[in-house]
Amino acid sequence: MSLNYQQRGSALVIVIFVIVIIGFLATSLTRTSWSTHDTNTRSVLGTQAWLLSHSVNEYVMTQFYPSLDPLASSAVSAVCTNLEPLGVISEAKSLISTVPMNCSLNSLECSSRGELGGLVFYVLESSVICGSGVSRVQRNQEVWVRD
Repeated sequence: MSLNYQQRGSALVIVIFVIVIIGFLATSLTRTSWSTHDTNTRSVLGTQAWLLSHSVNEYVMTQFYPSLDPLASSAVSAVCTNLEPLGVISEAKSLISTVPMNCSLNSLECSSRGELGGLVFYVLESSVICGSGVSRVQRNQEVWVRD
């Protein structure tokens, strides 16, 4: 009789051990699943922010070179020094506001980087933020332009 009693006690220890191990594995899988979802969210938001930043730069480039004629003079210096008064920044913000994700234009700057060989070089930088809270990402894009 005592042999059966000892076997029941060891079976109880084994059952408790198995339950603890399965609980630990379930917790680990939940954490891994959450991490994967977080990574995917950041990837999608990052791509969206990068593409929007690229689109803002393309829009400003259309303001720099308004004519399709390659021999026409550009408006780089005029637009670069007057982004806000010309309404370029407000138009870029309105373009981003049409996106269904929570994105905003963080900054849009244009500055002269000097002259080389009779050409003046400018740097156009845009920065877009997408998401909120933990899943907030920022992407910047820089374009060099000559006048």
